Amino acid sequence: MDNKKLITVVVIMMLIMAGGIGFWYWSKSKQAPSSSLGSQIFEKTQNPLEGQVPDTNPFKDQKNPLDAIYQNPFE
Repeated sequence: MDNKKLITVVVIMMLIMAGGIGFWYWSKSKQAPSSSLGSQIFEKTQNPLEGQVPDTNPFKDQKNPLDAIYQNPFE
């Protein structure tokens, strides 16, 4: 009777291990989707210029744009 219980336990353990190995192999061989909704949204929200923005400061040579128009009488 003791041997039958041991054999039953061993068989159950082997079936569990075989099922686990089969599931692992099946999950590894399953192909990932080529493009998901999240990746499509991520690609569309990226900055298309990526550092190619021109310098748009019109006053880079002049500290105060009003200096040429108005002279301060207190200087």
